[in-house]
Amino acid sequence: MKEIITDVAIMGSGIAGLSAAVSLAREGVKCAVFEKRPFQGGGVSNTPMMTLAVRADEAFQDKAFKVHMEYTNYNANAAVVRNWLRHSSLIPEFIRSIGCDFKFTLPQELEDLGVKPGYSAGFPRGMNLGDYYFFTAQGQGHGGAQYCKRMADLVKELGSEFLPSTPIHEFVLDNEGKVCGAMATDKDGNEVKVVCKALIVASGGYSDDPELIREATGLTFTDRNCSDGGNVLFNTFPGSRMTGDGQKAVWKAGGAKGSMGINGHNLQPGPGVIGNTPWICFNQMRIMQEQPYLWVNRKGERFIDEGVSNNHMAMGTSISIQPGGCGYIIFDEDTVKHMEEEGLEYMYFIFPAEKLTDVRAQFEKAIDEAGNKHSFMADTLEELADQAGIDKDGLLATVAAYNDYCDKGHDDQFAKDKAFLRPVRRGRFYGLRVFCGGYQGMGGIKIDGKCRVLKPDFEPIPGLYAAGDCCAGEVWGNPPTGGIGVTTISFSQGFITAEETADYIKTI
Repeated sequence: MKEIITDVAIMGSGIAGLSAAVSLAREGVKCAVFEKRPFQGGGVSNTPMMTLAVRADEAFQDKAFKVHMEYTNYNANAAVVRNWLRHSSLIPEFIRSIGCDFKFTLPQELEDLGVKPGYSAGFPRGMNLGDYYFFTAQGQGHGGAQYCKRMADLVKELGSEFLPSTPIHEFVLDNEGKVCGAMATDKDGNEVKVVCKALIVASGGYSDDPELIREATGLTFTDRNCSDGGNVLFNTFPGSRMTGDGQKAVWKAGGAKGSMGINGHNLQPGPGVIGNTPWICFNQMRIMQEQPYLWVNRKGERFIDEGVSNNHMAMGTSISIQPGGCGYIIFDEDTVKHMEEEGLEYMYFIFPAEKLTDVRAQFEKAIDEAGNKHSFMADTLEELADQAGIDKDGLLATVAAYNDYCDKGHDDQFAKDKAFLRPVRRGRFYGLRVFCGGYQGMGGIKIDGKCRVLKPDFEPIPGLYAAGDCCAGEVWGNPPTGGIGVTTISFSQGFITAEETADYIKTI
Protein backbone atom coordinates (compact mmCIF):
# COMPACT_ATOMS: atom_id res chain seq x y z
CA MET A 1 0.00 0.00 0.00
CA LYS A 2 1.35 3.41 -0.95
CA GLU A 3 1.91 5.75 1.99
CA ILE A 4 1.99 9.55 1.94
CA ILE A 5 3.37 11.36 4.97
CA THR A 6 2.63 15.05 5.38
CA ASP A 7 1.93 17.63 8.06
CA VAL A 8 -1.53 18.63 6.82
CA ALA A 9 -3.76 16.71 4.42
CA ILE A 10 -6.30 18.76 2.48
CA MET A 11 -9.38 17.15 0.98
CA GLY A 12 -10.43 19.13 -2.08
CA SER A 13 -8.77 21.62 -4.42
CA GLY A 14 -11.33 24.38 -4.79
CA ILE A 15 -10.70 27.89 -3.57
CA ALA A 16 -10.91 26.92 0.12
CA GLY A 17 -8.51 23.99 -0.10
CA LEU A 18 -6.01 25.70 -2.36
CA SER A 19 -5.89 28.98 -0.43
CA ALA A 20 -5.22 26.93 2.71
CA ALA A 21 -2.52 24.93 0.95
CA VAL A 22 -0.71 27.98 -0.42
CA SER A 23 -0.88 29.72 2.96
CA LEU A 24 0.52 26.66 4.76
CA ALA A 25 3.25 26.02 2.23
CA ARG A 26 4.41 29.61 2.49
CA GLU A 27 4.88 29.10 6.22
CA GLY A 28 6.98 26.01 5.65
CA VAL A 29 4.23 23.58 6.62
CA LYS A 30 4.24 20.57 4.32
CA CYS A 31 0.80 19.77 2.97
CA ALA A 32 -0.74 17.40 0.47
CA VAL A 33 -3.86 18.32 -1.50
CA PHE A 34 -6.06 15.38 -2.50
CA GLU A 35 -8.49 15.97 -5.37
CA LYS A 36 -11.19 13.62 -6.61
CA ARG A 37 -11.08 14.82 -10.21
CA PRO A 38 -8.04 14.78 -12.55
CA PHE A 39 -7.60 18.55 -12.29
CA GLN A 40 -7.78 21.29 -9.69
CA GLY A 41 -10.80 23.43 -8.88
CA GLY A 42 -14.05 22.50 -7.20
CA GLY A 43 -17.36 22.12 -8.98
CA VAL A 44 -18.05 25.77 -8.20
CA SER A 45 -14.56 27.21 -7.79
CA ASN A 46 -13.90 27.07 -11.51
CA THR A 47 -16.74 29.47 -12.24
CA PRO A 48 -16.56 32.56 -9.97
CA MET A 49 -16.21 35.99 -11.48
CA MET A 50 -15.59 38.01 -8.32
CA THR A 51 -14.98 38.01 -4.62
CA LEU A 52 -15.93 40.24 -1.69
CA ALA A 53 -13.65 41.70 0.96
CA VAL A 54 -14.65 43.67 4.04
CA ARG A 55 -12.07 46.32 4.84
CA ALA A 56 -9.87 45.90 7.90
CA ASP A 57 -11.60 48.87 9.46
CA GLU A 58 -13.56 48.59 12.69
CA ALA A 59 -16.61 50.47 11.38
CA PHE A 60 -16.82 48.37 8.19
CA GLN A 61 -16.23 45.11 10.04
CA ASP A 62 -18.83 45.87 12.68
CA LYS A 63 -21.49 46.96 10.23
CA ALA A 64 -20.89 44.01 7.91
CA PHE A 65 -21.21 41.66 10.87
CA LYS A 66 -24.46 43.22 12.05
CA VAL A 67 -25.97 43.36 8.55
CA HIS A 68 -25.18 39.70 7.97
CA MET A 69 -26.43 38.51 11.34
CA GLU A 70 -29.67 40.45 10.93
CA TYR A 71 -30.07 39.02 7.43
CA THR A 72 -29.95 35.52 8.95
CA ASN A 73 -32.17 36.53 11.88
CA TYR A 74 -29.19 35.67 14.11
CA ASN A 75 -29.56 32.07 13.05
CA ALA A 76 -25.97 31.91 11.80
CA ASN A 77 -23.00 30.97 13.97
CA ALA A 78 -21.77 34.40 15.05
CA ALA A 79 -18.19 33.29 15.72
CA VAL A 80 -17.93 31.70 12.27
CA VAL A 81 -19.32 34.83 10.65
CA ARG A 82 -17.04 37.20 12.55
CA ASN A 83 -13.88 35.29 11.67
CA TRP A 84 -14.89 34.97 8.01
CA LEU A 85 -15.44 38.72 7.72
CA ARG A 86 -12.17 39.56 9.48
CA HIS A 87 -10.14 37.31 7.21
CA SER A 88 -11.89 38.51 4.06
CA SER A 89 -9.81 41.68 4.26
CA LEU A 90 -6.77 39.55 3.37
CA ILE A 91 -8.19 38.33 0.05
CA PRO A 92 -7.06 41.14 -2.31
CA GLU A 93 -3.44 41.05 -1.13
CA PHE A 94 -3.41 37.24 -1.26
CA ILE A 95 -4.67 37.13 -4.84
CA ARG A 96 -2.11 39.66 -5.98
CA SER A 97 0.60 37.73 -4.14
CA ILE A 98 -0.03 34.62 -6.23
CA GLY A 99 0.54 36.59 -9.41
CA CYS A 100 -3.08 37.30 -10.32
CA ASP A 101 -4.94 40.59 -10.36
CA PHE A 102 -8.40 42.05 -10.77
CA LYS A 103 -10.20 43.32 -13.81
CA PHE A 104 -11.68 46.10 -11.71
CA THR A 105 -12.94 46.80 -8.21
CA LEU A 106 -16.30 48.10 -7.05
CA PRO A 107 -15.86 49.75 -3.64
CA GLN A 108 -18.81 50.27 -1.28
CA GLU A 109 -19.21 53.14 1.14
CA LEU A 110 -20.04 52.38 4.75
CA GLU A 111 -23.60 53.63 4.29
CA ASP A 112 -24.04 51.27 1.29
CA LEU A 113 -23.65 48.11 3.35
CA GLY A 114 -26.96 46.34 3.67
CA VAL A 115 -28.65 48.95 1.50
CA LYS A 116 -27.64 48.32 -2.11
CA PRO A 117 -28.16 44.94 -3.84
CA GLY A 118 -25.55 42.35 -2.96
CA TYR A 119 -22.80 41.66 -5.49
CA SER A 120 -24.08 44.70 -7.46
CA ALA A 121 -27.12 42.82 -8.84
CA GLY A 122 -29.16 39.68 -8.31
CA PHE A 123 -28.57 39.25 -4.58
CA PRO A 124 -30.28 40.54 -1.43
CA ARG A 125 -29.27 43.80 0.20
CA GLY A 126 -28.24 41.80 3.26
CA MET A 127 -25.40 40.33 1.21
CA ASN A 128 -23.91 43.72 0.40
CA LEU A 129 -21.15 43.62 2.98
CA GLY A 130 -17.99 44.97 1.40
CA ASP A 131 -15.94 45.84 -1.67
CA TYR A 132 -16.17 43.72 -4.83
CA TYR A 133 -13.13 42.51 -6.72
CA PHE A 134 -13.83 41.20 -10.22
CA PHE A 135 -11.49 38.47 -11.47
CA THR A 136 -9.51 38.89 -14.64
CA ALA A 137 -10.69 36.22 -17.05
CA GLN A 138 -9.33 34.68 -20.19
CA GLY A 139 -11.76 35.58 -22.97
CA GLN A 140 -15.29 35.75 -21.62
CA GLY A 141 -14.78 33.29 -18.78
CA HIS A 142 -15.40 33.99 -15.11
CA GLY A 143 -11.74 33.81 -14.08
CA GLY A 144 -11.98 31.48 -11.10
CA ALA A 145 -10.47 28.55 -12.98
CA GLN A 146 -7.29 30.47 -13.71
CA TYR A 147 -6.90 31.45 -10.08
CA CYS A 148 -7.31 27.80 -9.00
CA LYS A 149 -4.77 26.69 -11.59
CA ARG A 150 -2.27 29.27 -10.37
CA MET A 151 -2.72 28.20 -6.74
CA ALA A 152 -2.32 24.50 -7.61
CA ASP A 153 0.91 25.25 -9.46
CA LEU A 154 2.14 27.36 -6.57
CA VAL A 155 1.49 24.57 -4.07
CA LYS A 156 3.88 22.36 -6.05
CA GLU A 157 6.41 25.14 -6.53
CA LEU A 158 6.53 25.62 -2.76
CA GLY A 159 7.38 21.98 -2.16
CA SER A 160 4.01 20.55 -1.20
CA GLU A 161 2.02 17.95 -3.10
CA PHE A 162 -1.02 18.09 -5.35
CA LEU A 163 -2.56 14.68 -5.99
CA PRO A 164 -5.35 14.67 -8.62
CA SER A 165 -7.58 11.63 -9.11
CA THR A 166 -6.81 10.62 -5.51
CA PRO A 167 -9.92 11.14 -3.39
CA ILE A 168 -9.86 10.80 0.38
CA HIS A 169 -12.76 8.64 1.55
CA GLU A 170 -12.13 8.04 5.26
CA PHE A 171 -10.38 9.71 8.18
CA VAL A 172 -8.22 7.90 10.73
CA LEU A 173 -8.32 8.86 14.41
CA ASP A 174 -5.95 7.62 17.10
CA ASN A 175 -6.93 6.16 20.46
CA GLU A 176 -7.36 9.65 21.92
CA GLY A 177 -9.75 10.69 19.15
CA LYS A 178 -7.22 12.88 17.34
CA VAL A 179 -6.89 12.89 13.56
CA CYS A 180 -3.72 11.05 12.55
CA GLY A 181 -4.39 10.18 8.94
CA ALA A 182 -6.79 9.27 6.19
CA MET A 183 -7.44 6.68 3.52
CA ALA A 184 -7.53 7.61 -0.14
CA THR A 185 -7.77 5.84 -3.49
CA ASP A 186 -5.48 6.53 -6.44
CA LYS A 187 -6.47 6.68 -10.11
CA ASP A 188 -5.85 2.95 -10.51
CA GLY A 189 -8.12 2.07 -7.60
CA ASN A 190 -5.31 1.28 -5.17
CA GLU A 191 -5.61 2.21 -1.51
CA VAL A 192 -3.37 5.04 -0.31
CA LYS A 193 -2.53 5.48 3.37
CA VAL A 194 -2.17 9.10 4.43
CA VAL A 195 -0.27 9.93 7.61
CA CYS A 196 -0.83 13.50 8.82
CA LYS A 197 -1.02 15.62 11.94
CA ALA A 198 -4.12 17.56 10.83
CA LEU A 199 -6.69 17.40 8.06
CA ILE A 200 -8.71 20.12 6.35
CA VAL A 201 -11.98 19.15 4.67
CA ALA A 202 -12.64 21.45 1.72
CA SER A 203 -14.52 19.02 -0.47
CA GLY A 204 -17.46 21.20 -1.51
CA GLY A 205 -21.10 20.26 -1.61
CA TYR A 206 -23.38 17.41 -2.60
CA SER A 207 -25.14 18.51 -5.79
CA ASP A 208 -24.46 15.18 -7.55
CA ASP A 209 -26.04 13.00 -4.87
CA PRO A 210 -29.82 12.85 -5.42
CA GLU A 211 -30.40 10.75 -2.29
CA LEU A 212 -28.55 13.19 -0.03
CA ILE A 213 -30.31 16.13 -1.67
CA ARG A 214 -33.70 14.58 -0.97
CA GLU A 215 -32.73 13.69 2.59
CA ALA A 216 -31.32 17.14 3.38
CA THR A 217 -33.75 19.40 1.52
CA GLY A 218 -36.79 17.42 0.38
CA LEU A 219 -36.07 18.44 -3.23
CA THR A 220 -35.75 15.98 -6.10
CA PHE A 221 -32.75 16.16 -8.41
CA THR A 222 -33.17 14.17 -11.60
CA ASP A 223 -31.13 15.87 -14.32
CA ARG A 224 -30.53 19.26 -15.91
CA ASN A 225 -33.93 19.10 -17.58
CA CYS A 226 -35.79 18.43 -14.31
CA SER A 227 -37.25 15.30 -15.90
CA ASP A 228 -39.65 12.90 -14.22
CA GLY A 229 -40.61 15.04 -11.27
CA GLY A 230 -37.32 16.82 -10.76
CA ASN A 231 -37.59 20.25 -9.15
CA VAL A 232 -34.05 21.50 -8.56
CA LEU A 233 -30.99 22.10 -10.73
CA PHE A 234 -27.51 23.46 -10.30
CA ASN A 235 -24.95 25.87 -11.71
CA THR A 236 -22.14 23.38 -11.22
CA PHE A 237 -20.54 21.75 -14.23
CA PRO A 238 -21.53 18.20 -15.20
CA GLY A 239 -19.06 15.72 -13.83
CA SER A 240 -18.30 17.85 -10.78
CA ARG A 241 -18.66 14.67 -8.70
CA MET A 242 -19.90 16.64 -5.70
CA THR A 243 -21.34 13.77 -3.70
CA GLY A 244 -20.81 15.01 -0.17
CA ASP A 245 -17.74 12.85 0.42
CA GLY A 246 -16.30 15.20 3.03
CA GLN A 247 -19.56 15.42 4.91
CA LYS A 248 -19.99 11.66 4.96
CA ALA A 249 -16.42 11.10 6.15
CA VAL A 250 -16.87 13.68 8.92
CA TRP A 251 -20.12 12.10 10.08
CA LYS A 252 -18.52 8.65 10.06
CA ALA A 253 -15.65 10.00 12.18
CA GLY A 254 -18.11 11.29 14.78
CA GLY A 255 -18.55 14.84 13.57
CA ALA A 256 -21.89 16.59 14.00
CA LYS A 257 -24.20 17.25 11.08
CA GLY A 258 -24.38 20.97 10.32
CA SER A 259 -27.05 22.93 8.51
CA MET A 260 -27.66 21.94 4.89
CA GLY A 261 -29.55 23.56 2.06
CA ILE A 262 -29.79 24.62 -1.55
CA ASN A 263 -30.32 28.18 -2.63
CA GLY A 264 -28.90 30.76 -4.90
CA HIS A 265 -30.94 31.06 -8.06
CA ASN A 266 -34.20 30.44 -9.78
CA LEU A 267 -33.38 28.55 -12.96
CA GLN A 268 -35.23 27.36 -16.04
CA PRO A 269 -33.94 24.02 -17.32
CA GLY A 270 -32.69 23.16 -20.80
CA PRO A 271 -32.49 21.83 -23.47
CA GLY A 272 -32.38 24.76 -25.83
CA VAL A 273 -32.17 27.19 -22.92
CA ILE A 274 -28.95 26.38 -21.07
CA GLY A 275 -25.77 24.56 -21.97
CA ASN A 276 -23.74 22.44 -19.60
CA THR A 277 -24.36 25.08 -16.92
CA PRO A 278 -27.06 27.74 -16.64
CA TRP A 279 -24.35 30.34 -17.24
CA ILE A 280 -24.04 29.09 -20.82
CA CYS A 281 -27.25 30.23 -22.49
CA PHE A 282 -28.62 29.52 -25.96
CA ASN A 283 -31.17 32.32 -25.86
CA GLN A 284 -32.47 35.19 -23.73
CA MET A 285 -34.91 33.24 -21.59
CA ARG A 286 -32.66 33.60 -18.53
CA ILE A 287 -33.04 37.36 -18.96
CA MET A 288 -36.80 37.05 -19.36
CA GLN A 289 -37.14 35.28 -16.00
CA GLU A 290 -35.42 38.25 -14.31
CA GLN A 291 -38.32 40.52 -15.23
CA PRO A 292 -40.98 41.72 -12.73
CA TYR A 293 -44.01 40.49 -14.66
CA LEU A 294 -46.75 38.11 -13.54
CA TRP A 295 -45.58 35.01 -11.65
CA VAL A 296 -47.93 32.16 -10.67
CA ASN A 297 -47.67 28.66 -9.24
CA ARG A 298 -49.32 25.44 -10.45
CA LYS A 299 -52.61 26.51 -8.91
CA GLY A 300 -52.50 29.61 -11.07
CA GLU A 301 -52.03 31.83 -8.01
CA ARG A 302 -49.54 34.62 -7.45
CA PHE A 303 -47.09 33.94 -4.63
CA ILE A 304 -44.73 36.93 -4.42
CA ASP A 305 -44.30 40.61 -5.16
CA GLU A 306 -42.77 40.17 -8.60
CA GLY A 307 -40.80 43.36 -8.13
CA VAL A 308 -38.19 41.18 -6.38
CA SER A 309 -37.80 38.89 -9.41
CA ASN A 310 -34.16 39.93 -9.77
CA ASN A 311 -33.44 38.89 -6.18
CA HIS A 312 -32.32 35.33 -6.79
CA MET A 313 -32.37 34.27 -3.16
CA ALA A 314 -35.96 35.46 -2.69
CA MET A 315 -37.18 33.85 -5.91
CA GLY A 316 -35.36 30.57 -5.30
CA THR A 317 -36.71 30.31 -1.77
CA SER A 318 -40.28 31.20 -2.77
CA ILE A 319 -40.36 28.88 -5.76
CA SER A 320 -39.03 25.96 -3.71
CA ILE A 321 -42.07 26.01 -1.42
CA GLN A 322 -44.69 26.19 -4.20
CA PRO A 323 -46.66 23.13 -5.37
CA GLY A 324 -44.28 20.92 -7.29
CA GLY A 325 -41.37 23.20 -6.40
CA CYS A 326 -41.82 25.39 -9.45
CA GLY A 327 -43.19 28.73 -10.58
CA TYR A 328 -44.19 30.28 -13.89
CA ILE A 329 -43.58 33.71 -15.34
CA ILE A 330 -46.43 34.64 -17.70
CA PHE A 331 -46.57 37.50 -20.21
CA ASP A 332 -48.34 38.45 -23.43
CA GLU A 333 -47.59 39.87 -26.86
CA ASP A 334 -47.74 43.46 -25.65
CA THR A 335 -45.07 42.73 -23.05
CA VAL A 336 -42.96 41.00 -25.70
CA LYS A 337 -43.19 44.14 -27.81
CA HIS A 338 -42.24 46.19 -24.76
CA MET A 339 -39.13 44.06 -24.11
CA GLU A 340 -38.11 44.18 -27.77
CA GLU A 341 -38.76 47.84 -28.51
CA GLU A 342 -38.77 49.79 -25.25
CA GLY A 343 -36.43 47.67 -23.16
CA LEU A 344 -36.19 45.63 -19.99
CA GLU A 345 -36.96 46.51 -16.39
CA TYR A 346 -34.09 44.46 -14.99
CA MET A 347 -30.73 43.43 -16.39
CA TYR A 348 -28.43 40.91 -14.72
CA PHE A 349 -24.82 41.81 -15.47
CA ILE A 350 -23.86 38.25 -16.40
CA PHE A 351 -26.40 38.35 -19.23
CA PRO A 352 -26.29 41.97 -20.39
CA ALA A 353 -29.16 43.07 -22.63
CA GLU A 354 -31.12 46.30 -22.71
CA LYS A 355 -33.64 44.92 -25.20
CA LEU A 356 -34.62 41.46 -26.40
CA THR A 357 -34.48 40.14 -29.95
CA ASP A 358 -37.34 38.23 -31.63
CA VAL A 359 -38.79 36.59 -28.54
CA ARG A 360 -41.29 34.50 -30.51
CA ALA A 361 -38.53 32.95 -32.62
CA GLN A 362 -36.58 32.11 -29.47
CA PHE A 363 -39.60 30.31 -28.01
CA GLU A 364 -40.28 28.47 -31.27
CA LYS A 365 -36.69 27.26 -31.48
CA ALA A 366 -36.59 26.12 -27.85
CA ILE A 367 -39.94 24.33 -28.08
CA ASP A 368 -39.96 22.94 -31.63
CA GLU A 369 -36.28 22.29 -32.32
CA ALA A 370 -34.82 21.61 -28.88
CA GLY A 371 -37.92 20.02 -27.37
CA ASN A 372 -37.84 22.11 -24.22
CA LYS A 373 -40.69 21.06 -21.92
CA HIS A 374 -40.54 24.14 -19.70
CA SER A 375 -41.24 26.83 -22.31
CA PHE A 376 -44.78 27.50 -23.46
CA MET A 377 -46.46 29.62 -26.12
CA ALA A 378 -50.18 29.62 -26.96
CA ASP A 379 -52.92 31.71 -28.56
CA THR A 380 -55.08 31.63 -25.44
CA LEU A 381 -54.51 31.49 -21.70
CA GLU A 382 -56.56 28.31 -21.55
CA GLU A 383 -54.18 26.62 -24.00
CA LEU A 384 -51.18 27.93 -22.09
CA ALA A 385 -52.55 26.51 -18.84
CA ASP A 386 -53.07 23.11 -20.46
CA GLN A 387 -49.54 23.06 -21.86
CA ALA A 388 -47.89 24.15 -18.62
CA GLY A 389 -49.94 22.08 -16.19
CA ILE A 390 -51.37 25.15 -14.46
CA ASP A 391 -54.88 25.06 -12.99
CA LYS A 392 -56.95 26.74 -15.69
CA ASP A 393 -59.61 28.31 -13.52
CA GLY A 394 -57.03 29.54 -11.06
CA LEU A 395 -54.93 31.15 -13.79
CA LEU A 396 -57.92 32.87 -15.43
CA ALA A 397 -59.09 34.26 -12.10
CA THR A 398 -55.62 35.47 -11.21
CA VAL A 399 -55.08 37.15 -14.58
CA ALA A 400 -58.46 38.88 -14.37
CA ALA A 401 -57.65 40.27 -10.92
CA TYR A 402 -54.10 41.19 -11.93
CA ASN A 403 -55.29 43.04 -15.01
CA ASP A 404 -57.64 45.06 -12.82
CA TYR A 405 -54.67 46.04 -10.63
CA CYS A 406 -52.79 47.07 -13.75
CA ASP A 407 -55.71 49.19 -14.97
CA LYS A 408 -56.07 51.10 -11.73
CA GLY A 409 -52.33 51.32 -11.08
CA HIS A 410 -52.33 49.62 -7.68
CA ASP A 411 -51.52 46.03 -6.73
CA ASP A 412 -54.05 45.25 -4.01
CA GLN A 413 -52.51 41.84 -3.36
CA PHE A 414 -48.74 42.32 -3.07
CA ALA A 415 -48.27 46.08 -3.44
CA LYS A 416 -45.96 45.68 -6.41
CA ASP A 417 -44.47 48.88 -7.80
CA LYS A 418 -46.99 50.20 -10.32
CA ALA A 419 -44.19 50.69 -12.84
CA PHE A 420 -44.04 46.90 -13.12
CA LEU A 421 -47.78 46.33 -13.54
CA ARG A 422 -48.08 45.10 -17.12
CA PRO A 423 -51.40 43.40 -18.01
CA VAL A 424 -51.69 39.96 -19.62
CA ARG A 425 -54.34 40.37 -22.32
CA ARG A 426 -53.22 39.98 -25.91
CA GLY A 427 -52.15 36.71 -27.46
CA ARG A 428 -49.86 35.12 -28.09
CA PHE A 429 -49.21 34.24 -24.48
CA TYR A 430 -45.83 33.07 -23.20
CA GLY A 431 -44.74 31.13 -20.13
CA LEU A 432 -41.54 29.79 -18.58
CA ARG A 433 -41.51 27.10 -15.90
CA VAL A 434 -38.79 27.91 -13.39
CA PHE A 435 -37.32 25.85 -10.57
CA CYS A 436 -35.27 26.38 -7.45
CA GLY A 437 -31.57 26.14 -8.10
CA GLY A 438 -28.19 27.00 -6.75
CA TYR A 439 -24.48 26.71 -7.17
CA GLN A 440 -24.68 23.40 -5.35
CA GLY A 441 -25.93 21.74 -2.19
CA MET A 442 -24.04 23.40 0.64
CA GLY A 443 -23.29 22.64 4.26
CA GLY A 444 -23.40 19.50 6.35
CA ILE A 445 -20.38 19.98 8.60
CA LYS A 446 -20.71 21.79 11.93
CA ILE A 447 -17.73 24.00 12.81
CA ASP A 448 -16.79 26.65 15.33
CA GLY A 449 -15.23 30.05 14.72
CA LYS A 450 -11.79 28.49 14.28
CA CYS A 451 -13.20 26.17 11.59
CA ARG A 452 -12.67 23.17 13.87
CA VAL A 453 -15.05 20.31 13.13
CA LEU A 454 -17.36 19.76 16.10
CA LYS A 455 -18.86 16.63 17.60
CA PRO A 456 -22.52 16.51 18.64
CA ASP A 457 -21.49 17.71 22.12
CA PHE A 458 -19.93 20.80 20.46
CA GLU A 459 -16.41 19.71 21.39
CA PRO A 460 -13.89 19.80 18.51
CA ILE A 461 -12.35 16.72 16.94
CA PRO A 462 -8.64 17.43 17.46
CA GLY A 463 -6.83 18.00 14.17
CA LEU A 464 -9.93 18.12 11.98
CA TYR A 465 -10.97 21.36 10.25
CA ALA A 466 -13.38 22.34 7.47
CA ALA A 467 -13.61 25.22 5.02
CA GLY A 468 -15.81 26.38 2.14
CA ASP A 469 -19.11 25.05 0.87
CA CYS A 470 -19.01 21.85 2.92
CA CYS A 471 -19.55 23.95 6.04
CA ALA A 472 -21.03 27.15 4.57
CA GLY A 473 -24.38 26.39 6.15
CA GLU A 474 -22.92 27.60 9.45
CA VAL A 475 -22.58 31.06 7.91
CA TRP A 476 -26.25 31.24 6.95
CA GLY A 477 -28.17 29.44 9.68
CA ASN A 478 -30.21 26.27 9.88
CA PRO A 479 -31.71 25.82 7.39
CA PRO A 480 -29.54 28.19 5.33
CA THR A 481 -32.46 30.00 3.71
CA GLY A 482 -31.25 32.74 1.40
CA GLY A 483 -27.67 31.56 1.74
CA ILE A 484 -25.10 30.64 -0.82
CA GLY A 485 -21.52 29.44 -1.10
CA VAL A 486 -19.37 32.39 -2.13
CA THR A 487 -15.67 32.91 -2.81
CA THR A 488 -15.25 35.27 0.11
CA ILE A 489 -16.17 32.48 2.53
CA SER A 490 -13.92 29.95 0.81
CA PHE A 491 -10.86 32.20 0.66
CA SER A 492 -11.33 33.39 4.23
CA GLN A 493 -11.85 29.95 5.71
CA GLY A 494 -8.87 28.71 3.73
CA PHE A 495 -6.78 31.31 5.53
CA ILE A 496 -8.34 30.47 8.88
CA THR A 497 -7.75 26.72 8.58
CA ALA A 498 -4.15 27.34 7.52
CA GLU A 499 -3.54 29.48 10.59
CA GLU A 500 -5.26 27.07 12.94
CA THR A 501 -3.66 23.88 11.64
CA ALA A 502 -0.21 25.49 11.64
CA ASP A 503 -0.69 26.41 15.29
CA TYR A 504 -2.23 23.05 16.18
CA ILE A 505 0.56 20.86 14.81
CA LYS A 506 3.07 22.77 16.93
CA THR A 507 1.30 21.45 20.02
CA ILE A 508 1.47 17.73 19.20
